[in-house]
Amino acid sequence: MSRYPHAVTIACLVCIGGLAAGVSPALGAFPGQNGKIAFDSDRGAGEDIDIWTMNPDGRSLVNLTANSESFDGLASWRADGRKIAFVSNRATATNREGDNEIFVMNSNGSNQTQITFNALDDEFPAWSPDGTRIVFARDFAPIIGEFDEDILTMRADGTDEQNLTGTPVVNEFEPTWSPNGRSIAFVSDRGGDNEIYTMRPNGSSVRQLTVNTRNDEFPDWSPDGRLIAFEAGRVGFPDIFTMRADGSDEVNRTRNRAFDIAPDWQPLDDD
Repeated sequence: MSRYPHAVTIACLVCIGGLAAGVSPALGAFPGQNGKIAFDSDRGAGEDIDIWTMNPDGRSLVNLTANSESFDGLASWRADGRKIAFVSNRATATNREGDNEIFVMNSNGSNQTQITFNALDDEFPAWSPDGTRIVFARDFAPIIGEFDEDILTMRADGTDEQNLTGTPVVNEFEPTWSPNGRSIAFVSDRGGDNEIYTMRPNGSSVRQLTVNTRNDEFPDWSPDGRLIAFEAGRVGFPDIFTMRADGSDEVNRTRNRAFDIAPDWQPLDDD
């Protein structure tokens, strides 16, 4: 069962000096000109979650997965903007149980193709900067409602899967690739609560960045790779923090009693 069985139904954006905090971010934004925004929504006919795109001004809404009466979400743009990786629990000839699998599609929603095939839940896909690999989380727990997630990578066609963490009875999830492709940030509860870590793309050099007794989640790299934005509930309500890529210089950017979650950094236009 998915860690987020209902996924996310809104894309509530809060901008803080270039930092965009939202629910279900379109992960994997890299430096370059601004393009469309992908998000999850239950708008329209039916009660399923679909992936939509819109222009940055909110216009030209398009439902990319209207043909699926299932959960389709957690979209991740490839750096060139031509492909989207996403999660779907749609029933197919190769996914008869309807568990979460990773799919890819063209940016206009065409050619939706399943690339993971197993009886487990796969979530949180994110492209490498060069577009050759996808990092994601897989839940290996044999019992519904329990979690044993690891971070894996695979080629963009779903071949050559490599388990980077392989830690039993420990959860690693929400991976995201650094803009230079040399590091992957992710969340792990190996220390008892959710903290943010980094590792090399081969799983080596694991480094813990946050150390506290509260849950830290949803790491997202700044386009220049120098900072990581993340969600942290240090004072009872989740706020958006930033820190340097080595874990130093944590700063609370929101400081309020509202729920500020799931940051997603906006790349600036080159012009």
